[in-house]
Amino acid sequence: GIRYRVLVSDRSSIHNFHLTGPGVNRIITGIGFAGTKSIVLTLKKGTYRFICDPHASSMRGSFRAD
Repeated sequence: GIRYRVLVSDRSSIHNFHLTGPGVNRIITGIGFAGTKSIVLTLKKGTYRFICDPHASSMRGSFRAD
């Protein structure tokens, strides 16, 4: 895999940023947190999905790592 720095700017404490994919299941920002967090992840080839758990029907997306 390739190492990536993921920067999340979470502007509201009612949301979170949850990233899942091959070998990854991380809640990067939690409910109750507002601000910026940066983490380094090694991403493998595949599709990754991100959601806000409380608002998963409308706040979600995905990307591919090749």
